[in-house]
Amino acid sequence: MFSQPRGYVWHYTAASHLPAIAQSGGLHPSCTQLNPVDAARAILWFSRQQQWEPSVPRPEIHVRQSHGGRSLRLEPGLYRFGLPQGDLRLLPWPAITRVADLEVPEAMTMVSGGLRHGATPTDWLGTLSAVPLADLRFQAWDGHAWVDADLHAAELASRRASKDDQAAAARRAPPVLALASHDVF
Repeated sequence: MFSQPRGYVWHYTAASHLPAIAQSGGLHPSCTQLNPVDAARAILWFSRQQQWEPSVPRPEIHVRQSHGGRSLRLEPGLYRFGLPQGDLRLLPWPAITRVADLEVPEAMTMVSGGLRHGATPTDWLGTLSAVPLADLRFQAWDGHAWVDADLHAAELASRRASKDDQAAAARRAPPVLALASHDVF
């Protein structure tokens, strides 16, 4: 049985975000969906939830057949970055909203949206500063439990899967025929 790390808060994410995270060298604050252009309100969110933060949309789980079609393998592509819960960069909800100068209606919209998805806003913590990868613990969901993982390997797998998905979509797309000049009326 895997032992769960204690004393961490988590930033949950999907495989599709790993290439950008790896390239940037860390996690960076981002603006809220309600106000995507106001950099003064950019927050990097963490959660005390130890399995999954309910307010974070879960990506679809893909099932792929192995070569020969004999067995199915679950590739959920769920990841999390852990930061010690006592890290001085972290501020709890709602203090982080005041420091980030979030408007009260925007903060309340976040709360109501989170509650609708089963979240507990008092589990939320945030920081206004970037957190380098060296300061973070990286884990992957293996279908049963969170396990320590190699970010570089996961990021490469994510890039490979993205290219495979793009190639498959291109194979499914109908061919595009160029019109000769005499075909145009």
